[in-house]
Amino acid sequence: MFFNRRIPLFIRESYCYDSNTAVLWGIFWGLSLAFFPVTARKIGATSSQMAFLSAAPFLGALFTLYWSRLSNRMNKMRFFILIKILARAVLFLMFFAINPWVFIVVVFLNAFFEQAGSPAYTGIMKEIYPDSLRGRAMGYVRGEQAISAILACYIGGVLLDRVSYRYIFPLAAIIGLLSLSYFAKIKVKTEVNKVKRAERKRVIVPYEMAEIFRSDRRFFYYSLIFFTSGFSNLLAMPLYPIFLVDILHASNTLVGKLSSISSFFWIISYLFWGRYVDKKGPIQALSVSFLLTSFVPLLYAVASNLWFIVLASIITGFNVGSVELARIDYITRISKSENVQTYWGVDYTLMGIRGITAPFIGVGLMSILGIREALLISFLMKLTSFILMRWFCLRYGK
Repeated sequence: MFFNRRIPLFIRESYCYDSNTAVLWGIFWGLSLAFFPVTARKIGATSSQMAFLSAAPFLGALFTLYWSRLSNRMNKMRFFILIKILARAVLFLMFFAINPWVFIVVVFLNAFFEQAGSPAYTGIMKEIYPDSLRGRAMGYVRGEQAISAILACYIGGVLLDRVSYRYIFPLAAIIGLLSLSYFAKIKVKTEVNKVKRAERKRVIVPYEMAEIFRSDRRFFYYSLIFFTSGFSNLLAMPLYPIFLVDILHASNTLVGKLSSISSFFWIISYLFWGRYVDKKGPIQALSVSFLLTSFVPLLYAVASNLWFIVLASIITGFNVGSVELARIDYITRISKSENVQTYWGVDYTLMGIRGITAPFIGVGLMSILGIREALLISFLMKLTSFILMRWFCLRYGK
């Protein structure tokens, strides 16, 4: 849309469809997903339920290797569209979510099926964008997505203070479904038969992961460091909405404004990190990102007023693009075309493991030590991951 002329002609058609999809997805996110944690707390979710809500997106990630195999057995675009339709249609059940557990189950189902499309999405991105342009193209797409999310978050916050989430979230689902109509127009190759033959040689998932790590030690060290970083993020994830609601007594309108601020810096984030990844490399980008994001739990831990949270929201928004773009770019670079979805499956499976453990540990630490102390532990873990990533960058390059 806004950056079409900056994209070479030979990938512009795919970019345009990807861009239109992202704009609608930004509206979908700003009217629904951005408010799930705070809404859950406001309708009475306990700390344990908040931990489960934080873990919900990552439970589905445990099955990513299986989703990878399934998407390999059929046209990856068809698989992606079908599973995403299912994920967003689930949100129509929000109309019946009258208590915290029903709400959390609906969020879990949505997140579970959304994650299922991740390996196919990575395969599509590898196919439609060349390595030299992928970071920039995806950065432009996410920047446009952030523009629509800014307005949607603000409107969503105002609406949710006046209209029940049971009506707003299903409305958002309709917009999310419409976004898929554009993505489905992207042209991708079909290599089902070739993939099927490779699939026969594969063994069960734990052995498959071990085999990949044995043959690619670089990917093993990368995964270990990224696991540490992600664990620190997830340790703090359920604590942020608890802090906002219980300590700062934030309204939906305020949460919407914070999300809008964060979304504004999404724009800068994707534009900046897209070029940075292409120029400096994904590992260098992750090193800088880990250092910056370590300040988010620290700011919450020492926060005495809203301005600390505003600064944390700015840092969060600015770093969204770094992790997403660098992660996709690195995995697509080090893996071959026929196993990129498997590498991505390993990465997401590890994300699932930390996702079903870290939020509960975070809530447990909060109960024992206090919320601020638990956030400080998250900060120290994140800082450790930065040091390890610097070592990795020096040993294996950018």
